[in-house]
Amino acid sequence: MSAQQNAGVRKTVRQLTLALVACLAVAGGAAVATADNGAASQQQQNAGVTNEWPFVDPTPTPKPTN
Repeated sequence: MSAQQNAGVRKTVRQLTLALVACLAVAGGAAVATADNGAASQQQQNAGVTNEWPFVDPTPTPKPTN
């Protein structure tokens, strides 16, 4: 191989390596951004979703007339 071919191969390998590092950095950042916070995220509850909260009927009941 000539020196010019070696330089071309080195440049290609360098560019592919840089692209791989950039993709891994983006993927790693996305994984960190979407990761759970461990036990803190598992204990989160929304009111009314579990059976521990009383159900309130949103329709009003008519008052009896005397």
